[in-house]
Amino acid sequence: MPPKIKVTEEDIINAALHMVREKGVESLNARDLAKELGCSVHPIFRTYNSMEGLRTAVYKKAENIYNERMLSAGEHNGDGFLNMGLAYIDFAKKEKNLFKLLFMSDAFREQSIMNIAGTTEGDDEVLEMLCQRTGLSKKAAQELYTGIWLTTHGIASMLATNNCRFSDEENRRLLNNSFMGLLRKLKNEEEHTNE
Repeated sequence: MPPKIKVTEEDIINAALHMVREKGVESLNARDLAKELGCSVHPIFRTYNSMEGLRTAVYKKAENIYNERMLSAGEHNGDGFLNMGLAYIDFAKKEKNLFKLLFMSDAFREQSIMNIAGTTEGDDEVLEMLCQRTGLSKKAAQELYTGIWLTTHGIASMLATNNCRFSDEENRRLLNNSFMGLLRKLKNEEEHTNE
């Protein structure tokens, strides 16, 4: 009798992530995953009670990959906020299917547009950095963050769906101009409120 193939949880999640990266989350099913692993579906369902459980694990793994890239971008010298925006766009360009999984789903369906900033890991630090850098109140910094995130997300979404081709320099200029224009508007509003 040949030895049984040992399929670990790490093997399963890595194969599932590979499938999602290549063909999107819609491609993830037990039969094709088992084929990718060279086993039956039993190890998959022994590790994850359902495909929904596996999809949740894949989502978390994709989120970890994304968070590592954002943290790395924020640590570079220079403008960490701009670098994070550019890294977000780069993630959409290079990891189209992971980007779609994380940011082009119904994850934000229940939220107000102004509450998007501040809901993901690291957002509190970003808002604090914006307050310090700009002198804006926390509320205005959140509005600035949301406005820039929407601009960044728009560019990234267009790249992830192959609807445009912006150069890195064009992306940098668009984000910088949006940031400066919104910052000027919010500072003006706060000055008039304080008079």
